[in-house]
Amino acid sequence: MRRRLVAAVAGVPGARRVARQLRRASAPARRIGRGRRLTEVVARLAPENASVALIGAAAETGTLAERIRSGAPGAVVTTYPGDETERHVAMVVAGPFDVLVDLGDPAGRLRRFETTLFHLRRGGTYLVPDGAAELGPRRGDLGALLDPVGPGPGVESARQSEFRAVVARHVTHRVAGPDLLLTHDVVRVLAKMREDEFNDYLRAGTSRHRLLKTIPAGPPLAAPPGEEGPEPRKQPMHRPIGRATISLREYRDVSVGKWQVITDERVLLPDTYRHNQWAALTHTKLLEYGPRFAVPKPWRPGEPPRLEGTFLHLDNEFRGHFGHLLTESLSRVWAWPEALAIDPDVRVLLGATKPRPRPLEYELMLYEAAGIPRDRIVVIDRPVRVDRLIAGTPLFSHPQYVHPHIAETWREVGDRLADQAEDRDWPRRFFVGRRSDKRACVNGTEVEAIFAEYGFEVLYPEDYTLGEQVRLFRSAEVVAGYAGSGLFQIAFVPEPTHVIMVGSAAYTPRNEYLMAAVHGHRVDAVVCEPIGRGIQASYTFDAEREGPFLRSLLDRLP
Repeated sequence: MRRRLVAAVAGVPGARRVARQLRRASAPARRIGRGRRLTEVVARLAPENASVALIGAAAETGTLAERIRSGAPGAVVTTYPGDETERHVAMVVAGPFDVLVDLGDPAGRLRRFETTLFHLRRGGTYLVPDGAAELGPRRGDLGALLDPVGPGPGVESARQSEFRAVVARHVTHRVAGPDLLLTHDVVRVLAKMREDEFNDYLRAGTSRHRLLKTIPAGPPLAAPPGEEGPEPRKQPMHRPIGRATISLREYRDVSVGKWQVITDERVLLPDTYRHNQWAALTHTKLLEYGPRFAVPKPWRPGEPPRLEGTFLHLDNEFRGHFGHLLTESLSRVWAWPEALAIDPDVRVLLGATKPRPRPLEYELMLYEAAGIPRDRIVVIDRPVRVDRLIAGTPLFSHPQYVHPHIAETWREVGDRLADQAEDRDWPRRFFVGRRSDKRACVNGTEVEAIFAEYGFEVLYPEDYTLGEQVRLFRSAEVVAGYAGSGLFQIAFVPEPTHVIMVGSAAYTPRNEYLMAAVHGHRVDAVVCEPIGRGIQASYTFDAEREGPFLRSLLDRLP
């Protein structure tokens, strides 16, 4: 009756103001009707003593929560009006849920679905009030996701296509009146958590894990001097360096797999991710289930064997690779003295990989230089259950940040390695060559010939022991070479040194730049055009394009 009256009045000239007043008067009745309907829907969907999550504005979620509690006294109803990060942490603490109701703005419906669906337990219901329109002719973004055909190749990102495939395999939906109801059949999905999110989770006081200490981020490091040319990369090397608060955590009764994967019942612990400040947390050994969730691969059901005692986690996603060892594992050995203070019998935990089932000699030498005896290193070849695991935030994570405390680690390790090598007359200028075909300069002989003109000796680090490499780099006035791990020994050079690197415009890591920022090295980069795409692309040195810039750098050397 009221609706017909509003429509009739709206058609009378000069009566728009009256129509608006009638619409405003009818709004509370519509809200009451919607609230009653949703209360009845949730009551039908929820089992006895159900856990119900309401997402959206505080006013509406609060009103509906009271209605549900009145109609289903056994239900545990929690509202989540906060932003995505706060909501994710709080839902990990309280979940999983039997029913999840999305009361938010339709414009953000898809993002909320992507980031909250798997807070729902298997077989639970995700309710979108008035969401049936998502499937209609004027469908929304969520409705488009539910279309298994998709928009076609090249329209959406690979990550979006992966999530569409997950939804097609595991999510079913139906319409009930104006509402959209969805459910999933995944037995176990793990929530991703960033460093700061997990610390907030620990502060909630419901976990068996503990935050032992934090090291403040401190001011950002000053940019090291240097330039890129003849044209800088699309993401210039010389851009601001980020900051990171460093944490030491103790985990109890957790599952630890190869490739730096650490989990408990519901969470992928933050130490799983080597790039812990990336906008999207990704890992090569995890199947992505949306921006906030993932599942380990391959999945091995059943209870893993138990390791008793205390372990320090120093594994990385690419264990045994020299560059990853130096930038990722070594950046976490600061936690070794802390772990020893907790348990003098602590051991280090690493994972086997197919090409490197056991630690290589240089890995053991580097750990020994960090104070870790080789007989304290335990290597796993399958997931294990660990009684107590100690883990520290990396002090270094390209391309985002480096913490100034890592200077102490690099200096101590470098000194111990250098003490293992005899001193001799090392070259003052040398160029680090590269024997690998991966990320190679296809006409490298031309590059090396130019450096030779200016008195550089071409050397290969792998021809020397680790100690000799440290002495070599510490003795040089100018270090040059191809961008990559061959230059990473500059981390062990505490005095400012000039570094010249030659690489591809597709090579986006900033390892050398971050290392230089710690010690005050100057880094000049000759940027060449890649052959193909991706950071592993090879490249060609163009004597006409890059030659003048390189020679200008060399002409300025003292």
